Amino acid sequence: MIINAFLIYENGKRIEENQDEIRAAERVKLEAEQIKLALHLLDLGIRAYVITDCVDMFEDPRSSATEIKDRAFDYLFISLIRQEYNTDELKKLKIAVNGYFEFVNGIALEMNNSNVESAERMVIEDRGYEVWLAAEIFSLEIRGFEDEIEEQAQAEFNNAIKYSYWLQIILFFITIPTLIYASYHSVKSIYYHRQLTESEKEKATILEEQNEKLELLVRERTDEILAQNEEITAQNEEISSQNEQLHKSKKIIEEQQNKLKLRNEELSAELVEQNAELKNTNKILIGQNNKLEQFAYIISHNLRAPIARLLGLGYLINKTENEKEKEGIVNLMINSSEELNEVIDDMSHVLLIQKPGSKVFENVRFDHILNKVKKTLRHEIIENQVTLNTDFTEANEVYSLPLYIENIFYNLVSNAIKYQHEDRHPALEIKTRREEDDIVLTFTDNGLGIDLDRDGKKLFSLYKRFHFHVEGKGLGLYLVKNQVETLGGSIRVESQLNKGTTFTIKFKSNVDKSILI
Repeated sequence: MIINAFLIYENGKRIEENQDEIRAAERVKLEAEQIKLALHLLDLGIRAYVITDCVDMFEDPRSSATEIKDRAFDYLFISLIRQEYNTDELKKLKIAVNGYFEFVNGIALEMNNSNVESAERMVIEDRGYEVWLAAEIFSLEIRGFEDEIEEQAQAEFNNAIKYSYWLQIILFFITIPTLIYASYHSVKSIYYHRQLTESEKEKATILEEQNEKLELLVRERTDEILAQNEEITAQNEEISSQNEQLHKSKKIIEEQQNKLKLRNEELSAELVEQNAELKNTNKILIGQNNKLEQFAYIISHNLRAPIARLLGLGYLINKTENEKEKEGIVNLMINSSEELNEVIDDMSHVLLIQKPGSKVFENVRFDHILNKVKKTLRHEIIENQVTLNTDFTEANEVYSLPLYIENIFYNLVSNAIKYQHEDRHPALEIKTRREEDDIVLTFTDNGLGIDLDRDGKKLFSLYKRFHFHVEGKGLGLYLVKNQVETLGGSIRVESQLNKGTTFTIKFKSNVDKSILI
């Protein structure tokens, strides 16, 4: 029984160790993701600094990114060495990330020294993508490695639970022989007691048949028998005492079994609850990381067009001497500045609604959103002679987030213009319809089309491009899919090469606003 109790204790330690391994694996995956977060914060800081010339808008994200980076690398080195993982790739990644941090510091130094052209050249190099891609590859490798550790720890945890149950069964069967022995000993004692009683009766009969001449012998024999009776009585009392002790021992064993069973149930419940909490926490952290990434992408993607136009117009105004042309360029610069101001206002609104419970849903009109996007892309639409046909008669409103809907329209319209067919002007048809309680939005263009057999599985992946004759980074469709799914909707694509592409987006009429909290 003592050995069994010791084995149960050791098995409990194994359960706790397996749980610690699972928690450590989840933490390692999280810290690997933190390196990417640090790179996004650094890019956000330097872009904000370039746009606004505000030192605080660079220093704050850079300090946060540096702290996140250093903490993540320190934890990863300690944990991966303890897990006997080869840290050569981690060392290379750390050198690359630190090098990019120094490069960004160099951009800030050039800006502080008023070397704007030098700083612009450094920004255009965009070294951050290669470093981020290396961090993404390392994160995927670490995720696979840690998933194997989690699976092994979970298997050992399950085996430990089964082993604990078997120990309880063995302890139960150990007590059965003890009870059988006690019962046998009691029956045997009763049998001896009956035999002694019958023997006394026979002796009494013999004594009664003897004459007075045997009186002395009878007395001596009686004294002997009395002495034997006293001894037998003492033995019976001892047996009774032993029986009471066995009964008490049985009760103690049963109480210990009940306590062990109750403790095992409590441990099982605690493990289930802790695993659920870990999964929920991990889900929340992943969701928050995705939102931060999405916000960083929106900033870089939406600010690029107005900034590029401002830079181009600024170059032109320095080259022309005609006052009317300068006045026209200034008006264009004012328009681009207004567009840039609108984008910055939208980004400020996004920052505000990132706070829990602050998401503002409202009825969004598709025709208003399209007019806003047409204003933003006015130059591109006129230059490429784009034809836009719309039909919002069945459904012109959706209860959603205006900024997300606007970004979806912007990316799909700009892609239709960017990837136009060389033999015809771009034509884009945007329609809505209702399917039961859902709203379906379709974008159909006459552009280059996409080879879905070859590229369909990676169509919405990050940094994936399928036509390289025009400028782009492969962010648009990735953002569209993430924003549609964040709003609780779905997106699918149909396309034929050299004929065109149709994107079909389905929005739920009853939106669960908790998906964005």
